[in-house]
Amino acid sequence: MKKAFVTLFVFSVLVLGACSDTSNELEGEAFSVFSWTPDIAPGDIASDNLNPSSSLEFDFKSSDTVEVTSQGKTFEGDYSLENDTLSLDLKNEDGEESLAMEFRDFSAHEQNEKLYTGTISKLDIKTDGRHRVGSNFSLDGYGGFYKSN
Repeated sequence: MKKAFVTLFVFSVLVLGACSDTSNELEGEAFSVFSWTPDIAPGDIASDNLNPSSSLEFDFKSSDTVEVTSQGKTFEGDYSLENDTLSLDLKNEDGEESLAMEFRDFSAHEQNEKLYTGTISKLDIKTDGRHRVGSNFSLDGYGGFYKSN
């Protein structure tokens, strides 16, 4: 009886752990990223006509690698998605850290499967005060991520 209980418990933990793993959720996805206004009418969000234009794109190449393109310039870096927090660490051309940012409450929108939203909770520019990608956001501002593929 004890052995059956332990086996059932271990199996349950493994199943629940697999269900909550979001590490590969973004792998292979590309998003147009824009400033998000949460008061957009639900009908506009749900329609197929929602197609925000943006010169900023996040392309999640693998389970931990991202390419961010801003105004024709590409930055490579690492990312993680844990507990609804999307963290990115971008590097400059020399491979040095240039920007660290986080989006809290990062999740798929309830009414449009192509739309994700989040709030900027960290914006740490490690270069000379400005960064092409970082200048698109402000701390505690909303971000919209629209699947472009």
